[in-house]
Amino acid sequence: MLTPLTRKMSWKIGCAMSKSTISTFELFRMFPDQESARVYFEARRWPDGAVCPACGEVKRIGVRKGGFYRCNACLLDFTIRTGTIFERSKVPLHKWLYAMYLLVTARKGISSVQLHAQIGVTQKTAWFMLQRLREACGNDPTELAGIVEIDEAYIGGKEAAKHESKRLNLGRGGVGKTAVIAGRERQSGRVKAEVRASVTGRNAAAIGQRLTYKELIA
Repeated sequence: MLTPLTRKMSWKIGCAMSKSTISTFELFRMFPDQESARVYFEARRWPDGAVCPACGEVKRIGVRKGGFYRCNACLLDFTIRTGTIFERSKVPLHKWLYAMYLLVTARKGISSVQLHAQIGVTQKTAWFMLQRLREACGNDPTELAGIVEIDEAYIGGKEAAKHESKRLNLGRGGVGKTAVIAGRERQSGRVKAEVRASVTGRNAAAIGQRLTYKELIA
């Protein structure tokens, strides 16, 4: 279950990482195992001590071994995973942390194939993790921002090089080619692209609006 608290917690973690200069080596040194990641997540979610995710009790909370807690008000047994994107997941917490780091620091985003190779989980598990992380963030953390330049390109072979039966004979330029429109962040160089049936000034502006670009330069 993805609660507002889950989204807030995940977004804060992601933003903190993306704005820092921490290296991958430093991240691994800080969080070498699940226990170190658990302590970190608890400090982020419960800075003043554990809170029952069911009834909100803060005082009558019993502490058990291994990160388990019991609310003596409603008798719920819970952990840092309860009511978050980590719930019902067997993936160790430090791997979730690595996935967050990779998601928000990769210039061109990260695929499930890349994530599975980086953190040592199956591709199916990596896909599941990315879906949950993106949903928790409430938007696409790879969206472009700031000053974004937009341009189009046409991909495909020359008409003259095609067999006569496959030529469209409709002129030159983009005829018979696939239109691709792309946006590039001027500051970071990050790029996002889309394949379009055709490109016009109107749909180029629409793509810019949909991707929440702040400033557009065509």
